[in-house]
Formats: sequence, structure tokens, C-alpha cells
Amino acid sequence: MDSECSFYLAGLQEIGWLEMLHVCPIPHVLLDGRQIIFINQAAIVLLDGPNTEFFVGRDIIEFIHPLDQERILYRVSALSTENPQNTPTLIRLRSAKGITRTVVSSSSLLQVKGLQLHMASSIDVTQVLQMDESLRSSEENFQRLFENMHDVFYRTNERQELVLVGPGVTRMLGYTVEEVLGTSAASYYVDPLDRQAFLEAIRKQGEILDYPARLRHKDGHAVHVAITSTAMLGARGELLGVEGIFRDISAEVEAKAALTRLATHDELTDTLNRRAFLEQATKQVRHLRRYPEDCLLVIVDLDHFKGVNDRHGHLAGDKVLTRTAEVIKDALRDTDIFGRLGGDEFAVVFRNCCPAEGNDILARIIGKVRATQLSLSRQERVTLSVSMGVTPLLAEDNPLALALARADRALYLAKSEGRGCFAFAPPEGEAFLPLHSQSSDLAVP
Repeated sequence: MDSECSFYLAGLQEIGWLEMLHVCPIPHVLLDGRQIIFINQAAIVLLDGPNTEFFVGRDIIEFIHPLDQERILYRVSALSTENPQNTPTLIRLRSAKGITRTVVSSSSLLQVKGLQLHMASSIDVTQVLQMDESLRSSEENFQRLFENMHDVFYRTNERQELVLVGPGVTRMLGYTVEEVLGTSAASYYVDPLDRQAFLEAIRKQGEILDYPARLRHKDGHAVHVAITSTAMLGARGELLGVEGIFRDISAEVEAKAALTRLATHDELTDTLNRRAFLEQATKQVRHLRRYPEDCLLVIVDLDHFKGVNDRHGHLAGDKVLTRTAEVIKDALRDTDIFGRLGGDEFAVVFRNCCPAEGNDILARIIGKVRATQLSLSRQERVTLSVSMGVTPLLAEDNPLALALARADRALYLAKSEGRGCFAFAPPEGEAFLPLHSQSSDLAVP
């Protein structure tokens, strides 16, 4: 027993209350907040406990039926010096052996050495009352729903610890109910800050419908859920806990992501499609207005691609497109934007990249493409080649067509100078071929 609890009991001992309460035939419990600090013999019998030590230090909510917990929390929170006693009410208890008993219970505020305790007393009316059929039916329905529902019902206390959770948590998150009870709700979030945002929202709104979150499965993977919850408030508006349900929406999230990818990516090359590329490139132009940085826009065109299609067919052409896109993608950074404009034409936005650095990257890409050969038939292999037109991407490039036109002029120069190289078009002036850019035709042995 901790020192604070001993202090309270010493105060009661001085005025002779403990001996009186202990032998009183009516069950009595003394609480510090919700923590049991004293229980008399009649209450021990009512709750089927072995001894005093079994109960002291435990949360009184553990012994109240789930359907009555919120109401009891509210009644206790409403006690004050102006309202020191609650009127008796009918509640259901859950004993240490799991037996449900109906009691008439009342609670009052008790001053001990200037500190406030709560005293609760109950009279067992289970046999006298013979629980009403509607209550028995609601108990059976609740138990069946609670145990079999696919979604997970949960309840927290004011410290946001889980005090009630449905068995569906095992199916959804891999934890047993016993593992979860008493632990922090935030500890199951992939990002605990998301739980804080959820609490701020529910404090403000009182209830939340289909709030999206990512919870951590026991094996480590993330589970996408939608949370619908209500705040349990005290008489003065304080948060006593949260209760509600959460359901697994991982399949919905994955399906939505797949549809989004289909809508934004080229099916053949798995790069951004034309619309998605132009949207992201335009967004980057808007970004440059507030956060200036060096950027390059590059248009990439496959050399002699029509000849491949005409000689070997469109399936061979698709193979060349796919392999070329893979080679280019491997040479790019995560921050770069890469897409297919259509046909045999691709485009790249290099973020935070000056012309000198861009020249080196493009030279490496051309070299890697040129070093790649594909077998299009048993007799013939093709060596890949690309030409590129490069221009700075500027905040003034609104619409994006301004930059695309400059890059296209540079591409025309690169192709007219022998292909297999890249040319650079400055914002003002004529396009030119960098000194270390080399040309090489697409060769078919």
C-alpha cells in the first residue's frame, strides 16, 4: 500500500471509521479518484474476491458492467462540495468471477484531512429484482455483438489507456485482449502524433466519424483503419475517456491507391503518364515562385524508333520503350519527375540541379542507354540510343509550354547533329550542343 493511501486510512483510523465500515453489513468501498483504497468485508463478498489485498489499488471500473461504466464515471465526476452525494441508482456489477449482479448504488464525497475521497455503497438486489427481461436481453445482445462483430469496439480512460476492447482486435491487429488492456492507445499508432491529432479533434467536436489512421499490427506492418468515436465527458466538461469502434479499411486504401496509380501512370513503362507529368511539372513551376532552386526540363526521344516498329513490329517497339525507360529511371534521383509524353517521347524534371551537374547526369544516361542491347529476334540485336533537349525550368515558365518549346528546340538540334546526344537551350538565345556531348546512331548489326 502506497504512502498516500496509508495517509488517507490513517485519517479515517483516527476518527474510528475503519472499524465501523469493515463490519458494516452494507458493502462499502473508498476511492481515491477511481482507485480502490479500502473495501469492507461485505463488498469483498459481493464482488467474489478472496481478500482485501486483491482489490486495493485496482480501478473500480474493472468491477462495473461495460454498459454502465460511462454513467458511473459521470456520476462520480459530478460530486463536489456543493453536490456531495449522488442519489441511489440501479447498476450492474461484474464480480471477480465474472458474475453479473444488480445493485442499488450511491456515492458521496468524503473529506479526510483536507483531501477528497469518494465513498460508494451498494445493496445487492439481484435476487429481489430478478433482472428485467429487457435488461437481460440487452446484456445478451451486447455480449453477442461485442464478441462477434468484425469491427473492434474499444474504450479508454482519462489517461487514454485501453480499459475495454473487443476480441476483434486479435483478428485485426494480432494482439490478444489481455495484451492490450491497460496499455496506451497511442502506442498502437504507426505515428503516435496521429493519436494526439485525433484527441484534439474529438475534444473539439465531441464525436468523430470515419477518422483515418494507421495502426501497428503485432507483426510490424501497418493496418489502415477508420475510427468512429465519442468523447465521454464529466460534469464540468473534462474528458473522462473515449469510446467507439475502428474498422479495417486496408483493402479500400490499397484499391484507391491502385486506381490512382492507373490514372497517373503509363501502363507500358510504369512512368508518369502525360497528364500526371504535366501536372507535377506545373506544380514545380509554382513551387519555384516561392522557393527558388536550379531545375532542368529534359525531353527525351528514342532514336530511329520508327524503324524498329516497322522492321520488328509493335511488340518489339514496346520492348525497346520499356527497357529504355528502365535504364533512364535507374539513373534518376528520388526527387526527379519522370514521365512519358507519348509515343517514343519522355520527359524529366531534374530538381535542385544546375546545368553543369545536369550535363554530367545526361552524359551518363546516354552512355548507359548506348551500352544496352536488346535481342529482338534470333538473328538481330539492337543497340539503344536517345537524343535529349535540355532547358532550365524557371518560375516564369507559366504556362509550362514555354519551357517545353525551348526543350523541343534543343531536341531538334540534338537530332539534327547526329542523334545519341543532348543539346541545351538557354532561356534567351539559340540552342547549342555541349562540348562533351557525343553522337551515336541506333545501330542494328
